[in-house]
Amino acid sequence: MSADKAPVEKLPLATRKNVRDGWEAKKAALEATILGHLGVAWTFEVNPNLIYAYAEKDGYAFNSLGDCINAYFESFEWSLKSFIGNHGETGKNELNSVCTAHIITLLPSTKFSYCGSEVVDGKLCLVFHPNCLGTNIDHVAQDLSTALSTAPQPAGASSLSYVARHSIETDYDTKIQEMLTKVRTVLQNDKWAFEPDFEQLGDKLKNGGKDVRDDWQTNLGSFAKSYFESFVDALARDKFEEDELLREGLEEGVPNLVVRLRLVDKLESGYNRLVLDGGELVIETTPNNWGTNIHYACEKLVDIL
Repeated sequence: MSADKAPVEKLPLATRKNVRDGWEAKKAALEATILGHLGVAWTFEVNPNLIYAYAEKDGYAFNSLGDCINAYFESFEWSLKSFIGNHGETGKNELNSVCTAHIITLLPSTKFSYCGSEVVDGKLCLVFHPNCLGTNIDHVAQDLSTALSTAPQPAGASSLSYVARHSIETDYDTKIQEMLTKVRTVLQNDKWAFEPDFEQLGDKLKNGGKDVRDDWQTNLGSFAKSYFESFVDALARDKFEEDELLREGLEEGVPNLVVRLRLVDKLESGYNRLVLDGGELVIETTPNNWGTNIHYACEKLVDIL
């Protein structure tokens, strides 16, 4: 069934009554609940006559159109609570800024097998497959983070998707300081720094081709942390804390006191490479090898000094 049907001209009386009692009577209270969650007023837009055009005879939407519509928006509210629980204020701000219209709609679409959500023209669209109205309603907004990541971004926004930025915030930003403190303690110099250059990493991974792992956005933060952790492990394994000569040699080779993570198009061999470049220690890998053998990335630290 196509997703471009015209709305029916008139709903049956029993259907109109169910729309009134099952949807319209509950709409304002549900909008108020969304306001409580997001701190910004959002409105619901839905054309019952259009939705009814996709109702299967004697099916849920056919017999209880208002209840069916309400179920989609209640499902969104339930998923929104879960989203906020996992993403906090950052997620709320992202939703409010990306969905500039602050409108939630319900529309047919063939983009999903049963249902899903996407951002179109600044509106958050809850969508159902034309053949599956009323099916798997609970799943309609279960992946809001992906909907936000694939949405057009406001002017001046980061080139990284929301999923990638959330990974950085939760898996890198909250944990890297402890590792950096350990490095500074071991090397007895509080000027050492890590430089992940996430924009460069994201650009390389996004445009790296079909062999790049498809979950790179969700692990961008955790994998970056792990690459730097391989440096920490190398310091411990080679006992830098106990050896002044090794510490001096490292500072001679890396006068800028920066450990950088960089993606390159190709390596001569192996999955990772450690190089001295421009006064920095650079951990290199390729988009295709992102996340492979991370913990061996710095195993040749002493060899290159």
